[in-house]
Amino acid sequence: MKILIVDDEKIARENCRMVLSLSGINELIVREADSVATALKEIEDFSPDLLLLDIQLHDKTGFDILQTIAPRYIPTIFITAYNDFALKAFEVSALDYLLKPFDPSDLTSAILKAHKRIQNDKILDQLDVFRQQFKPAEPKRIVLNTADALHIVIVDDITYCLADGAYTHFFFIDRKSILVSKTLAHFEGIISSDHFIRTHQSYLVNMHHVTQFDKRNGGFLLLPDNVEVPVSSRKKEEILNYFKTI
Repeated sequence: MKILIVDDEKIARENCRMVLSLSGINELIVREADSVATALKEIEDFSPDLLLLDIQLHDKTGFDILQTIAPRYIPTIFITAYNDFALKAFEVSALDYLLKPFDPSDLTSAILKAHKRIQNDKILDQLDVFRQQFKPAEPKRIVLNTADALHIVIVDDITYCLADGAYTHFFFIDRKSILVSKTLAHFEGIISSDHFIRTHQSYLVNMHHVTQFDKRNGGFLLLPDNVEVPVSSRKKEEILNYFKTI
């Protein structure tokens, strides 16, 4: 796991390094930055898996770093002497918020929790890649079975699908919608096109109908008729990579 320590106090960076050396995590690679500018360069060159981030950095803050790299998401543990930024920290999906002087056991616990989450996310990403490599050919049409009828629909006419418990809502370019008594996971396995992306736990989106990716409020996609679809932090990089292929 690659960790970037961002703090303008040398002793604070050394304390973090000491805790990391005793964490028991194998194959740790640790780098340091003492300002927003050096942190941004390290993020670009190093691509860390985890940030240990101070808030006050000379004339700027750790939030400036996260805002600059958005919508890219890097798991972050804030370590700061200020207790009045906790709410803002969790609004940007911080994994933890520790106050200086911190108890080494608290930082160790936060790092181990972060390591477990990062490893799980990597496994999920690998499964996504495997599924993409071995998925069957995309059907041009699918049948949606409702209580009243069998609806034969063109896959590319679907704008997005919305999970509703054991049901799935289908929305189409002609503003029609169909409710089917099967889960979104079921249809995700059937609609296996490269341009359908599970942007969020509850949404499967046809990227061909996306008109905008708004980076505010955590990030969301804009579809026709001003429909806003949320993007989870884990999916932001996949969404950005998709747009790079257009």
